[in-house]
Parts: sequence; structure tokens; C-alpha cells
Amino acid sequence: MVQETVAQPERKSARRAREDSRRLGSLTEAQAALGWGIILILVALLGVIYLSQTSRIASVGRRVQFLQEELDNLRRDNASIERQIAESQSLEYLQGEAARLGFQQADPDSIEYVIVLDYPVATPVNPLPTATPIAAPPETIRDALWLSMRSSVTNLMRGESRE
Repeated sequence: MVQETVAQPERKSARRAREDSRRLGSLTEAQAALGWGIILILVALLGVIYLSQTSRIASVGRRVQFLQEELDNLRRDNASIERQIAESQSLEYLQGEAARLGFQQADPDSIEYVIVLDYPVATPVNPLPTATPIAAPPETIRDALWLSMRSSVTNLMRGESRE
């Protein structure tokens, strides 16, 4: 009888262990399935993000190509216009256009000067500076050092520096 009572709890505990093992197994399978599902969702999300960024980069790259092509065309047009300007400013072209319009080269004898009485003569805005007298060189080394130090302090106060 003692053995029966001992055997029954062993049977119950063995049965309970099997049930617990089965529950843990099914729980572990559910956890594994959930883990793999999360991993697959993350991989899909990363794929979508990668494809989105790749398509944006491709469209921006194509736009850059179009703008670069437009810039090259504008540079070519500018070079062509600069060439036309240079040709139209050349001496041969200007002389040809002047001859076509009926102009002819002036002789010194055929030039007439107009004299305007009481015409004010313009004075130069900035007349030539007058020469400032150069100071006599210092007689002693002490005087030379004093002048050098005084000019350095004066320049420092003005915000000037010697380079």
C-alpha cells in the first residue's frame, strides 16, 4: 500500500512533467514563430526602406544629369555669345561697318574744331601731392631708437602695423 501511494504521486508527477514539457514545447514553438515573424517583418521593412532610398537617389541623380546637361548648354551658348562680341569689337569689323554706313577716314586738314568761349577749365580733382621734406637722420643711436619706438607706439595707437 505504501508502494501504491508512492507510485501514484510518481505517476502524477511524471504526467505533470510531460504536460509541462509539452506546454513548454508549444510555447517555445510559438515564441520561435513569433521571433521569425518579427525578423521577417524587419527584413521586409529594411528592404522597403532600401528600395525607397535607392529610387530617390536614382531620381536625384537623373535630375543632376539633366541640370549638368543644361549647364553645359548654357556654357556653350555663353562661349558663342562671347565669341560674337569679340568679333563685333574687332577693328576690321568696325571699319567694315563704318564703311558700310558711309563713314570715311578723316584727314587732319578736314577736321574742324569748335571753340567755345568762356568754357570752364576743369581742375584735377586730386592734384599731385607735394613733396614732404625728409627729416634729417638722427645724430645718435639714442635718437634713432627713440624715433623708432615713438613711431611704433604711434602706429599701434592708429591700429597700423608694420609687415
